[in-house]
Amino acid sequence: MTYLWLPLGLALPTIIGWSVLRILEGKTPVLFQAERIVAGLCIGIIGTMFDTFILHILGVIDFSLIGMLSVQLLSALLLGGYCFFKRNELPKSPKRSAEKLLPWQKILTAILGLWIAAKLIAGFIFLIGPPYYDDVMNNWNMRGKAFFVQQELILEIEPGKDNGVASYPQAVPMVKAWLANLNGDWHEGLVNSVHIVWYLCALALVFFALRRLVSLPWAMLGMYVLSSIPLYSMHGMIAYADLYLSILVFLSVSWLFFAVHNTGAVRMSFIRIASVVTALLVFSKNEALLLHLPPIVLLVILALFFARFSATEKKQTIAWYGAFIMACLIPWIAFKWHYGLAFGNAKSISSFDIEWHEGVLSAIKYNIFLEGNWSLLPVLFVGLCIAQWRRILFTPMIILVGFVLIVWLGQLPIYMFTSLYIEALNQTGYARGLIHLTPLVVMSTTLLLHSILHRKKDEVSV
Repeated sequence: MTYLWLPLGLALPTIIGWSVLRILEGKTPVLFQAERIVAGLCIGIIGTMFDTFILHILGVIDFSLIGMLSVQLLSALLLGGYCFFKRNELPKSPKRSAEKLLPWQKILTAILGLWIAAKLIAGFIFLIGPPYYDDVMNNWNMRGKAFFVQQELILEIEPGKDNGVASYPQAVPMVKAWLANLNGDWHEGLVNSVHIVWYLCALALVFFALRRLVSLPWAMLGMYVLSSIPLYSMHGMIAYADLYLSILVFLSVSWLFFAVHNTGAVRMSFIRIASVVTALLVFSKNEALLLHLPPIVLLVILALFFARFSATEKKQTIAWYGAFIMACLIPWIAFKWHYGLAFGNAKSISSFDIEWHEGVLSAIKYNIFLEGNWSLLPVLFVGLCIAQWRRILFTPMIILVGFVLIVWLGQLPIYMFTSLYIEALNQTGYARGLIHLTPLVVMSTTLLLHSILHRKKDEVSV
C-alpha cells in the first residue's frame, strides 16, 4: 500500500507540467503525446515545488499535507481546467508514421527489453533498501525528513554547525517531504522510489528526441545506449539528484536544438517550452546556476545571430527566456543572499584559492577512459566529433555538441586550480558533472553515427 502513494503523488505534478507545456505550445504542438506526459512529470515536479517554496517563504503555507496539496490542487484545477475548456481549439500532437520492425529486430528488442527490465527490478530493490550513500543520508533525505517532521523549511539541520547543504536548492528534498506527507510517515523506500521513475523518464525522453529525427530502430538504439552506461544506470538506482538534473539539462538544450533546427511557429513553440525548463534549472542543483545556465544563455544569444531568426522571433525569444529566468532566478538569489547561503556546491565561491593541483588530469583521464564508468561512449563521442566537425560547426548540431564541450572542458579549471580538486582525485564531483551531460552525449553520438551510416538525400539533415 505504501508504494501506491508514488503514482498518486506524481499524478498532480504531471497534470500541471503537461498543462504548462500544452499551453506554451499553443496552436503548434511539437511534442508527442507520450513525450509531453513524461516531460510534464519532470517539469511539473520542480515547478510545483518552486511554487510551494515561494508561498512558504512568504508565509502563506507550511510544508504540511494540506499546505503542499493545496498548491498542487489549485494549480492543476486552473491549468488543467484551461486546457480542458480549450481542448477543441488546441490541435492534436504530431505523430510519426508507424514503422514495422523486422523479425530479427523484434527478437533483439525483446531481449534487450528484458535485460533493461531485469536491471530496473534489481535497481528498484536496491533503491528502496536502507540508504548507504553519504549524500543520501546527510543531504537529500536528511533535509526531506526535516521538512516533513518540522513542516517548514529548515536550513540549519544541526544547530550551531555550518552545514553546507543548506545552500542547495530545495526541490528534491521537498518532493520527498511531499511523498512522506501523503503516506503519513517517513518511509525511506517510498521517498527514494521517485529516482527510478526519473531514470525511466530519462530513457524515454532520449528516445522521443531521437525519434523526431531518425527511424524507430535508431531511436531505440540511443535509448539502449543510455541504459547501458554503467555510472548513469547506477545513479538511476541511488537517491542522488544528479540524474534528475541531467533530465532538465537535456530538455533545455535539446529543445533549443529543435528550435534552431526548425522555423516559424514550430521554432517558437520549442523556444517557449525550452525557456521555462531553462528557468527552472536554478532550483534543481547549484551546478545548474553556475555551470549550465550561462552556456545555455550564450547558445541562445548565438542562435539569435546565426540561426536566421526573424526580428519578431528574436524579440519573442528574448522576452520568453528573460521573463521565465528572472521569475525563477530573482527569488532564489534573493533568498540565498538574505540567509547568507553559499553560491557554490556546499562551498562559497569566494573561498576558493587559485593554485595548481597535481594528479587531477590523471584522475580525470582514468575516470573517463580507463575505469569503465562510461563504456566506450567518450571515445566514440570524441571520435565522431572529430570526424564530423564540419557537420557540427555548420548545422544545429553545434547546440548539442557545443554545450557538452563548453561544460565538459569548462569544469577542468575548477578541479585543476581550486580546492575542489579533491573531488576529482576521489572521482566524485567530476564524475557527477559528467552525469549531467550523459543524455546529451548519447543523443549527439547517435545522431552523428547515424549521419555517417546514412548519407542518402532523403534522410533528415541533422
